[in-house]
Amino acid sequence: MKLCEFLKIEAGTMQIDWENVEKHMGFAIHKDLKDFYSRNTGKNIEGTVNFVQKKFIEKTGNKRNDTWFSFNRCEGTVHYKLNLLSAKHKTFADAVDYVFSVWTGGNDFGHRAFLGTLSVKMGEITILFNNDTGKIEWVDFGYGYFDVYEENPNGILANSMQEFFNKLSDEMPKK
Repeated sequence: MKLCEFLKIEAGTMQIDWENVEKHMGFAIHKDLKDFYSRNTGKNIEGTVNFVQKKFIEKTGNKRNDTWFSFNRCEGTVHYKLNLLSAKHKTFADAVDYVFSVWTGGNDFGHRAFLGTLSVKMGEITILFNNDTGKIEWVDFGYGYFDVYEENPNGILANSMQEFFNKLSDEMPKK
């Protein structure tokens, strides 16, 4: 599914019992993530974007992470894939549990949900949703320290889900 098609679907299209999901998870789910997952299920969002670090990366003050993409020559045409809740799970609670914990291999990354990937010249960069802050984050687990989040190159792509969608939409290659 293309991002422009996904954005036409209204949040809440899918009726999800968020109270049950939150009880299962043991914490409240951020409204942006609820809106994202309640639009559709089982169809991933894919596209390409002209990735320019100055436009996509929010400065954190960590120079190594703030300049990581340009330093590693990962700017330019980048494929992205955003994963929606999978229909392969028995319940929505199981599907949400997967995006927050099962994919981590037992490592603790706080309340971060796996959203998808950016495919850059070096490989795949993981896109995460920080449930505590509502920010969209990136992390390169291929760097070698999967078990300690902070030891990997990481940073912020956007301060909200809508800002992230805007960045992807604004940067879509023109036909």
